[in-house]
Amino acid sequence: MTSRDVAREANVSQSTVSLVLNGKAEGRVAPATRELIKATAARLGYRPNVSAQMLRTGVGKTLAFAVPDIQQPFFGEVLVAAEVAARERGYSVLLVDTTTDPLWSERLVGMIRSRMIAGCITYTPDAEAEAKFADVADRVVMVESETPGRSGVDLTIASAMKSVVGHLAELGHRRIGHFAALYPKLTFRSRRAAFLAEMERIGLASDTRWHAASTFEVEVATEAAKELIASGVTAIACDDDLLAGAAYRAARQLGLSIPGDLSVVGFNDVELARLLHPELTTVRIPADRLGREAVGRLLDRLEGKAVRPHPTLIDLSLIVRQSTARPGR
Repeated sequence: MTSRDVAREANVSQSTVSLVLNGKAEGRVAPATRELIKATAARLGYRPNVSAQMLRTGVGKTLAFAVPDIQQPFFGEVLVAAEVAARERGYSVLLVDTTTDPLWSERLVGMIRSRMIAGCITYTPDAEAEAKFADVADRVVMVESETPGRSGVDLTIASAMKSVVGHLAELGHRRIGHFAALYPKLTFRSRRAAFLAEMERIGLASDTRWHAASTFEVEVATEAAKELIASGVTAIACDDDLLAGAAYRAARQLGLSIPGDLSVVGFNDVELARLLHPELTTVRIPADRLGREAVGRLLDRLEGKAVRPHPTLIDLSLIVRQSTARPGR
């Protein structure tokens, strides 16, 4: 099936079909006509000729999405949303893991320059990688950029940590530990800074013994959590739900109950948060919105649409479940 077949069946011009199927119909084709064309294309089994598109436009219809660890559940949710958003506008998404490829940024820059991909989204790139994208910046969207002013999408980290500390303080906790993610990323540095700032603002001590940092490996994180618990904290704010899971494991091995002996708060709100017992109080990052906003911002830029000069802010919210209570020890 070709676009001509779709046009003939829908009784519209081929140019109208082209506008709709290439995602350029907004404000140019009536909504009812757009729906008719999409339904007709689906019924006829129409598939775009990608090779022809590349010959005509000189640009592939693929976006790259670079994330620091594709094994993390959170990134899986983000990427699914990104793929759906891209597909709705005629693009596909190529996944890149930045931890396993030291040359990932050079590779993506080369693919953009050679028109193999239309553009890319990078999640928490470091400053060195960011600098390499300078010459193709008009085809790149950064999430939580290291450089002020470069982010296309940002998270409200400070207000989220304020909610975490405030929630635990309202329950009566005074010895609140911070279980940090041991990765050189801006997002984790921001969480640490926001935690300390809020503790100071409300007049709570932040003893260095009440701070631990770990990678996400289960055994490593469990041992780090044990040391943190042994310092005498009554509550732990974790940088990630995976670290919160390690805190649960450590508490169980030490014969402590949650939240009876120890309150735990996570970060991300992946499915794990509801599989733990008791269910985990955690900060929710709306992965679906994040993925969609990043893709939408990039495609608007590639298609010459007006893009806001300031980043899109994704609001985070504290989801209170059963892992937090008044201090019991």
